[in-house]
Amino acid sequence: MLLVLVYACVISVSGADLDTRIRGLRYWSLLGMAAFAVSAPHVLLPDRELKLMQRLNRSPLKLLRHQLAQWQPVIWLFVLPTMILAFWDPGQAASSLETKTLHAASITLLLMGTAAYSFLRYTRIGPLSQQWQEGTKGDWYRTVKENSPGGFAVPEGMVPAMLATQRVFVVGLLSLVASAYLGQSMHPLWAPLPGVILLLWVTFQLRMGAASHDRDYYATNAFYGEVFRGAGGVRASAREAIPYSAVYWSPKRYKPHVWATLRQLDRTLPLGRMMIVAHGLLWILFYNDASAYTVTAYLLLMIVAKNAASYVLTQPTLAPMPFHMARQSNGGWIMTRFLVNLRWTLPLLLSLLMVALFDPSLSYTSAMGWTLLDVMAGLVTAFLFTYRTEHRYRQRLA
Repeated sequence: MLLVLVYACVISVSGADLDTRIRGLRYWSLLGMAAFAVSAPHVLLPDRELKLMQRLNRSPLKLLRHQLAQWQPVIWLFVLPTMILAFWDPGQAASSLETKTLHAASITLLLMGTAAYSFLRYTRIGPLSQQWQEGTKGDWYRTVKENSPGGFAVPEGMVPAMLATQRVFVVGLLSLVASAYLGQSMHPLWAPLPGVILLLWVTFQLRMGAASHDRDYYATNAFYGEVFRGAGGVRASAREAIPYSAVYWSPKRYKPHVWATLRQLDRTLPLGRMMIVAHGLLWILFYNDASAYTVTAYLLLMIVAKNAASYVLTQPTLAPMPFHMARQSNGGWIMTRFLVNLRWTLPLLLSLLMVALFDPSLSYTSAMGWTLLDVMAGLVTAFLFTYRTEHRYRQRLA
């Protein structure tokens, strides 16, 4: 993912002037802030190493460092491409270097500050969520929910997380606006100030609460453990699961496994909704006559993300190895995951053909080429994921 994002940033700013580069940095910061606001609970909660932390009886400070280590890759995923957007300028790397450095520092501090604020909000959200779940807080929400039957389906315990998502993004957005205002109306050297203030404030809060971080750690993980187990009053989704008859396109031999895998994937990751949004953004790019490099980068990112989504099915809770070994061979699981990856290949082809019908910049041959690339990516990821899970597990037992 990092390589694809870096590539997308490289082709986006190649030959761009300074104003375009600055606007790109600000748009990139908005994307990063949105990602930080949404991804924190999915990356951090519940902790996959919770039982190990309990057995080791880690100190509060070590628990805090443990969670920070889990969160760092997400931060670097957006901070490193920022450097590309700011400084990748072949042939003119030394031009406007002071301005590039200043804006890169401002955006980097804003991203790190927003990421730190998201970390702060979500790692301490357990006790508050439990109070909402038990009814000691959130009376206003229950009143609105009772007066609007069917309109508010979010369980009480998850409302703090929903509000935290909005709060993190709003804090990041306001910091970005303040940075742009200070840099334009006062002096460019004032632009990094909002990011510095946000990052220092979050650091101070984390240091102040480091001594009692174990309470927040275990309370938050306990609550989210109940959420993902369907306990604690959190209701299951009312959306109908995939019926067996809907997997008519799969060969008979693999149909039961493909059907069960798709049900697991849909329960864990609503890929269908994400693909609808992804195709909508693709059409917008063509409608706005985006450059060929931008479209190429977007399609590569879309294909990689689409096929890599089946990685979640390799987790022990979704892919218990003794069960998988008893059901079929490694080759069978490669074919199963390959067929799962092919589920959204036909919509991709139809979407590209529709674009080619109205936009001469995309030929029918290119549409077929991108579809073939998607098929190859689906096969490669299926092989890699099976090698990482079933094959290596069998080798350990051999």
